[in-house]
Amino acid sequence: MNWQKTSFSHIQALHTCAVSNDFFANNYSAVNSVLYEQKFHSLIAIEGDWIYETYSAAGKTMDSPSVFGFPHNTKGDKRAVSDAVAKLVDNATHSGNNPHGGKSIVFANILSEEKDILLTLYPNARATATPESGDYLYRTEHLAGLAGKKYSRKRNHIHQFHNNYPDCTYEPLTKENCAAVRNIEESWLSENSDTGKTEAGTHDDLLVERNIIFCALEHFDTFANSCGMSGGVLFVSGQPVAFCIASLLSTNVTNVHFEKCISPFARNGGYAVINNEFAKNVKTEFINREEDLGIEGLRKAKLSYYPVQVLEKWTVSIPL
Repeated sequence: MNWQKTSFSHIQALHTCAVSNDFFANNYSAVNSVLYEQKFHSLIAIEGDWIYETYSAAGKTMDSPSVFGFPHNTKGDKRAVSDAVAKLVDNATHSGNNPHGGKSIVFANILSEEKDILLTLYPNARATATPESGDYLYRTEHLAGLAGKKYSRKRNHIHQFHNNYPDCTYEPLTKENCAAVRNIEESWLSENSDTGKTEAGTHDDLLVERNIIFCALEHFDTFANSCGMSGGVLFVSGQPVAFCIASLLSTNVTNVHFEKCISPFARNGGYAVINNEFAKNVKTEFINREEDLGIEGLRKAKLSYYPVQVLEKWTVSIPL
């Protein structure tokens, strides 16, 4: 198999695959596959109509143990999935193309139905649930309307924000206001940086995330044209204070990749406002707000918006 570094040259094939398969999972987003190459050292192989991906499990160095994504057909044709899986396992076993070696081939971040296929094909495989990787899915109309008693606290946060900052304005993300997003990210990074590990991650983690966000902004037009990249920026008295960056994951799903708000606006309802304003502009039926990474604060925040589903993710290890 011809493994290559995941790059912008693969974005059209990845997005076509996501749309054809009607994906809901954020790790199958073309934008995420390209952007996170710099963190996870991702590799991709396109063999006929099948896409194979592998990346560093630890997301640190190329010497970290590698894992594989589940193979997908770019046309959404699942009839030969068993052959595609067998090809990948055989390649990792016999031809030395398991990029980081190892005594087993590990599939990570895969969905329940994909886990079931692997366990059927390889009964000696071991499956482990990874709830920290589960995606939070919401109906767009729920996040945009915030109707009903269960969303009363969110509506109160938004009212509080508008009362405190009556001159706040919202703009859809464009190439012209990307500089405002960079300013917010730099301020947010300064507020959250620490030499040790914080809830937001280590300082090195946050620097990598900043670089990924800046890469998305630098290539905004490319992502917008190929994957429907969008987002929003919130201003108070002309000062940019919050942003979100998203893209079209598939026909029915918008994927929110990043959402940040700086102090003191974050404490006064800024996150609720940017979330709600962006949702009002989303055209898809569902919004994927990604995983909680096992961070308790993120888990509570995501649950407070009452997801319609949390997509289960699994790791499956197949002995070689």
